[in-house]
Amino acid sequence: MHRLVCIGDSSTQGFKSGAIFEPNLSYPAILAWEMGLSDGEFRYPSFGGEGGLPFNIEYVLRRLDQEFGKNVDLLEIPLAAIFLRKWMDDNEDYWERGAGAGPLRYSGHYHNLAVWGFQMQDAYQVTAELCKEIVSNPSDNWVKQVPEHAMLRTALRVLNPSHSDDKKDLDATQIVRATELARDGGIENLIVFLGANNVLGAVTSLKYVESTDRELEESDPTKRKATIYIPAHFEKVLMELLAKVEAMTANGGHVQRVFWGTVPSVTIPPVSHGVGGRMDSDKGLELPYGQNDDPEWFRRYFKYYTRPWIPEKNFNPIDDPFLTGEEVMKIDRTIVRYKTMLQENITTHNRKRKKDGGAEDWFLVDTHWTLERLAFRRYMEDPSVPPPPGWSPYELPDAYIDLNLNTKFLRAKRGRRISGGIFSLDGIHPTTVGYGLLAQEFINVMQTNGVEFRWGDQQTPRVAPTIVDYSRLIQLDTLIKRLPETLDDIWDRLVDGDQVVDLFKRVLRSFG
Repeated sequence: MHRLVCIGDSSTQGFKSGAIFEPNLSYPAILAWEMGLSDGEFRYPSFGGEGGLPFNIEYVLRRLDQEFGKNVDLLEIPLAAIFLRKWMDDNEDYWERGAGAGPLRYSGHYHNLAVWGFQMQDAYQVTAELCKEIVSNPSDNWVKQVPEHAMLRTALRVLNPSHSDDKKDLDATQIVRATELARDGGIENLIVFLGANNVLGAVTSLKYVESTDRELEESDPTKRKATIYIPAHFEKVLMELLAKVEAMTANGGHVQRVFWGTVPSVTIPPVSHGVGGRMDSDKGLELPYGQNDDPEWFRRYFKYYTRPWIPEKNFNPIDDPFLTGEEVMKIDRTIVRYKTMLQENITTHNRKRKKDGGAEDWFLVDTHWTLERLAFRRYMEDPSVPPPPGWSPYELPDAYIDLNLNTKFLRAKRGRRISGGIFSLDGIHPTTVGYGLLAQEFINVMQTNGVEFRWGDQQTPRVAPTIVDYSRLIQLDTLIKRLPETLDDIWDRLVDGDQVVDLFKRVLRSFG
């Protein structure tokens, strides 16, 4: 039996700092380590070439360190721009026409089937054939110079790494591949963690565009325009996914347990930065956490949300992109609705199982609430702001206490981190130590519901509770161990309105 199989998006694949490049440090890989699984028992594709896909911010900063030392002074800015464009051209060529575009010598199935950028319906709609067709004729874009259709290139490597033309391989989706594993010995523990990208585009683009029926009809994810799915549309794709997962047990398939992750609060990661002071009214909007919430719940939100490199004193709503506080309130309320839908369907599934004489086998992992409890600017920056009912600060593990981690944007001064640490350099995805926290949340629910964690000999059971080896992750986290020397210099250029801003915009659009 396959002990751990995952269907998900960027968080499950291990995406960070703008790229997928260390899938061995994803939270499922951390789980597999703590379960005592060998490399062959938890397989995933590699993306090491040229720093990964689509654009590895950390990798680029470290290359700048090598070329220009600790500082990029004014005279070196033109040279740095030339260096950056040359690297971007090499990166584009590698993934579009070079070794990164070719098939892998691997024809088996991966256990981590996650693909960054995937929306919930992509788990059953996006086929390897669609990916292969779209990425087959890349253009050498001298201006954009980010690998074209990078998400679908990633999906092709996950779903059909050998680029096989067999119909069964061309028809492969995340659900299809997981179903094949369910029929090949069965799946002991299946993680399904999708839905964030059905709303994330609102904060990466800073545009609030609600879904229409077209989003439900369009199988090509590159053609969908909405940045947030209204609850009725989200429910439709959720119900379809739930049905697909239930169907995995048909025709000889077996799935022992399914762990469903909730959509996190995408307005908390520092990719969107609150400015303009706190909101002073709820504007008649519905309370995110129901009628028992504090009457001044609206004070958790800022009047505007813009890019993290725009200081409050420089923000101008006429010139700078932003979401309003009202829009962010609506986003959070929508995400709570998503969670309620998932909770209700898990309860309904388990009730039916028990009625038929079986045991509960679907379980909720509330990553939404985990991130709410970690939120620094929303709840901890100003102690007078009322938290939601039942809220308490997240207690970081002892190994992290001296790191002074928080959910602010990762900033450095003279090569030393002065804020952040939970989120990587793209302001959306966790650092390695951040993924450790996510892994622990899954471990807590898994171990409570019968999953056995073993030591490295793969035989000896571990005594509960199982705790992530956080010290190991600290040693493996390059952003915690040693920041790029040029990080604070580059940040200053962003604040000064340097042309590097355009580069970051392109990176955000590539996975927003």
